[in-house]
Amino acid sequence: MLEIEWKYGTPFLKGLYFIAVRMGPEAGCYDFANWNGSSWDKSIEGEVVAFCDAGSFVRCISIKWPFEDKIKLRSESRSGISLEFEEA
Repeated sequence: MLEIEWKYGTPFLKGLYFIAVRMGPEAGCYDFANWNGSSWDKSIEGEVVAFCDAGSFVRCISIKWPFEDKIKLRSESRSGISLEFEEA
């Protein structure tokens, strides 16, 4: 099972986050949502109980890009990760 470094409360920076949402006393789910600086822009109802910035989330997993392009990963973007494409 993949362990994520969850944070609690509210984010300091605006951006995209992976969130854990409590949907009731016995239900919950995961989703991606934008933090706009004062509230979550999310598509599901429920209480956000924890979050992880999208850059940290992507660094936790290894996903093959769907195309055979040559890709360099940079950790300089605001979300914490960006893709730089080279000519194949």
